[in-house]
Amino acid sequence: MKEVIVDTLIIEEDRPAHIAKHNIIIDEVLEVLTGDYVYIAGRENRWLIIGKTAKKVFLTIVLGERTEENTYGLITARPASRKERSFYIAYTTQGGGEENEDKAS
Repeated sequence: MKEVIVDTLIIEEDRPAHIAKHNIIIDEVLEVLTGDYVYIAGRENRWLIIGKTAKKVFLTIVLGERTEENTYGLITARPASRKERSFYIAYTTQGGGEENEDKAS
């Protein structure tokens, strides 16, 4: 399975207003993407990124793949569903899965 590492996030002009409808701001999206997260393949070359903000709010961020390596476009962000939160907790507490871990030693 592909590893989802977001080095570059493209945020189109209308995205901050779009995610604001879900009471989410760009800073919260960035908190999740720079922390520990898990991911699930979505439809149409999209990825669902599930993680927590500094205030322990679970978010699901939908990203679209771009042609450049490790580059994704922000599609939307919303509060994570109960199932998505459970998935995150299961993967991060059992130490398995494909979460984004800092491999620096």
